[in-house]
Amino acid sequence: MITLYCAVVGVAGSAFPVDIDENKSVGHLKDAIKEKKMYQFPADELQLFLAKKGDGAGAWLTEKDVKEGVSDTTGLKLLDAVRAEIGDVGLSQDDVRLQVAKEEVAALKGPVHVLVVVPEQWTSAPIVSQDGVFDHCMHPFFSQFPTVDQVGDWLEFPALLPLTERQKLYVRCSYKSIAAQALTKVDPNRRKYAVITGTPGIGKSVFVYYVMWRLIKDKKRVLFITRQPPIYFDGSTIHDGPNKCCWNAY
Repeated sequence: MITLYCAVVGVAGSAFPVDIDENKSVGHLKDAIKEKKMYQFPADELQLFLAKKGDGAGAWLTEKDVKEGVSDTTGLKLLDAVRAEIGDVGLSQDDVRLQVAKEEVAALKGPVHVLVVVPEQWTSAPIVSQDGVFDHCMHPFFSQFPTVDQVGDWLEFPALLPLTERQKLYVRCSYKSIAAQALTKVDPNRRKYAVITGTPGIGKSVFVYYVMWRLIKDKKRVLFITRQPPIYFDGSTIHDGPNKCCWNAY
């Protein structure tokens, strides 16, 4: 079993780990990434690139590189042979074994092994901020949504969650099953509505955060209306703005 650190092209944020046997195929790695990121499209639509410069002969990209955002894959090797074993495409235990000092880890100089390109239709949402309707979100919690990853059964946030005032959200099995039903459209031509009810304190609001996170990870446009200014994700950036501006945009 090896740990590969991956990052999504065009999305600034932290790298995420994927554990996989090196005798598994590139296709299996796509499946693992899809499951890790909870994408709602087929795994075979992902494109994977070896995150080594010089068509695989140079240095690894670093966490700092992906934190700032990698916009293209020029000079990187496409892993297009689905049946090829992980260990045969530059991702064997020996290939990725690199001792990194604690100081280098803290400085984000640790290597990233795989760059992921998601299908174009999932990244083509229009940027509403271009017409001045919304400002970049400054809320310490919501502004970090696109960079949040699931670690085990938890979503780990850099800021405190509203209501719970904790930095972790436990992903219940019920959250996954209810969200799957709520987000699946049997008829793509019809709008889908879901009403979540229940007594106070059972986790309805936290469930909404979980659903919002899943949609954002899928690059879906998300409008979250609260008593505060609405939060809007346009496919790449989190924004907020007064309600009247929000309605004018639609």
